[in-house]
Amino acid sequence: HELKGRIRVHMAQSRMSYEEADTLLYYLQSLPEVENAKVYERTADAVVFYSGDRESVIGALRSYRFENTEVPEGVIEHSGRKLNAEYREKLIRKVILRFGGKLFLPYPVRAAIIAVKASGYILRGIRSLKGGKLKVEALDATAIGVSLLRRDFNTAASVMFLLGIGEILEEWTHKKSVGDLARSMSLNVSRVWLKQRDADGKGEQEVLVSASDICPGDEVVVHMGNVIPFDGVVTAGEGMVNQSSMTGESLPVHKTTDGYVYAGTVLEEGELTVAVRATSGSTRYEKIVAMIEESERLKSGMESKAERLADRLVP
Repeated sequence: HELKGRIRVHMAQSRMSYEEADTLLYYLQSLPEVENAKVYERTADAVVFYSGDRESVIGALRSYRFENTEVPEGVIEHSGRKLNAEYREKLIRKVILRFGGKLFLPYPVRAAIIAVKASGYILRGIRSLKGGKLKVEALDATAIGVSLLRRDFNTAASVMFLLGIGEILEEWTHKKSVGDLARSMSLNVSRVWLKQRDADGKGEQEVLVSASDICPGDEVVVHMGNVIPFDGVVTAGEGMVNQSSMTGESLPVHKTTDGYVYAGTVLEEGELTVAVRATSGSTRYEKIVAMIEESERLKSGMESKAERLADRLVP
């Protein structure tokens, strides 16, 4: 299908894997004439919004191969595509089971299933009461328990269905926010220039290698305009490093020999040779990301107030 500035194409396969879909999306978004793109793994379709020449977009699609496209480390892992599909299927499955059960299961079987599911909510409410607190869990358990005592299984099932939907949405929102944070702060550096001795041992040369092959003690060369990929100490060269992502400093910092640099900062001027001190997973930058991800699990002040208010309304 095609409109002016927009084209929808179908890949020559029945369905794409999540990795293939993310690879295609990265490839399309890296094309200079493409403004935006969407990839649907379930139907193996791609929608491309472009402002450049149509023929160049068609040519880029024609020459595309999954196996020949190199994607920076972390792009696929933090894309969120698999997570969204997983929770979307959970919601769909819950809705289908809810209404499918009402249509196809006999009433006694449905009643038994509802009673088994209700036991979890009732136990949660009892634990809340044992702790001497009259909280929302107790209210949920009361609503479900009273419905069961009155043999009103439909009401009990409806309450549990809505509570289950809410739990899925809450978990989905949390995991998606953490994934979005990791993606926005990802360094996306897949290759670095490693300084090595020549084969004859008389000189040095720069070799382009995978960032995952770097070990503490190796020396990497960072050229002007590039992101510094690892924490380390400057062993040669000088330059101006933008550290605003780490320290909030508005002006670049002058770095010379023996100066310390951090992963995630940008070399705006000059050229630096850095002796690596910390590799992937242990840099200061990644520790900050991990700390923020951990704080995402903690409730905000507003959320805590809302929960306390809800608990006060229970009586």
